[in-house]
Amino acid sequence: MTVPSRVGDDAVPVDDPAFRDRMIRRCQEYDDILSDLAGRLSATGRLSVQCEYRCYPGIPRDKICIFNRVQVLHGLYDVSARMRLHEMGPEFYDPKGYRTDLNVWSREGTAAAEAAVTTWIKHFDDLWSLARRPDWPQRAAA
Repeated sequence: MTVPSRVGDDAVPVDDPAFRDRMIRRCQEYDDILSDLAGRLSATGRLSVQCEYRCYPGIPRDKICIFNRVQVLHGLYDVSARMRLHEMGPEFYDPKGYRTDLNVWSREGTAAAEAAVTTWIKHFDDLWSLARRPDWPQRAAA
């Protein structure tokens, strides 16, 4: 995995199995939290919420949010962003996307916005179909 990874000599990304395992554990925790929330929201009977993780072995370049397949938010992660887990510990390339500027497109906008929504939805659907389900046990969809 190139990113996230440990920052090595001469700023070269270096795979760090312990850091990778930490990231997987965090995703498992997020999956548990989101699945629990989905179950609670679905229990009201007013809506149905599902949560599913997939693992894609590419660099996290695009931050894509799709809402009801009618609105898309898209921005580019700062893939060179660095962080430390501990004050004096090693640095890691680990883009978070908190400050990512997002472009917003809606099907209710112009013809160009409609085309952008269609393109991004197809792109995300293609990535999703190529991504594998994680090895950790996921809860059944709510």
